[in-house]
Amino acid sequence: MFKKLKSKKDFSKMKNLFEKGDFQNTIKCADSILEYDKNNVEVLKYKYNSLTNLELYDDALDCVNKIMDLEPSGMALVNKGTTLCLLENYGEGFKILDDVMENYPEYEMAFLNKGNFLYNLGNFDELLDLSERFLESHPNCSSAYDVKASVFIRKKDFESALKCVEDALYYDPDYEIAIERKEYVLSELERK
Repeated sequence: MFKKLKSKKDFSKMKNLFEKGDFQNTIKCADSILEYDKNNVEVLKYKYNSLTNLELYDDALDCVNKIMDLEPSGMALVNKGTTLCLLENYGEGFKILDDVMENYPEYEMAFLNKGNFLYNLGNFDELLDLSERFLESHPNCSSAYDVKASVFIRKKDFESALKCVEDALYYDPDYEIAIERKEYVLSELERK
């Protein structure tokens, strides 16, 4: 019984530290809990997120691998693929994110994360292709239209960008980024 009370108190402390953005102490608290409850997946998730926030990606990868061993899930795969990409292992990371998009369609985060990496790498044509493929299975995904708009803006194809932001806003009229993007695109089109 004492162990259960200690665990609850320690978990609450760890959660509060995380919510305050004190990731270093969140990790210390998580490690303390893991000493007596080594397979606590919830604690491992807090530790993973803290390691990622501190950009300690090698340690984060070890942590997410342990989570995968204990409780495999689509979200854990998204985290593993993303972490691999943060470690610049794009081949393996993209393969995992593609697998998530195919087998766990509810995890839009896999598309968004891969899309961000492709954008930052300057792989715009590949990003447009990814967006098109994603929209085939998620035709109402406003963020996929917005991703396409960002690529068209980058390519200075403002007519195509306008069509994409309008599609994004059709599916989500309150999508703030798309609203801002539309204003920008309209101002660029007025300059022509």
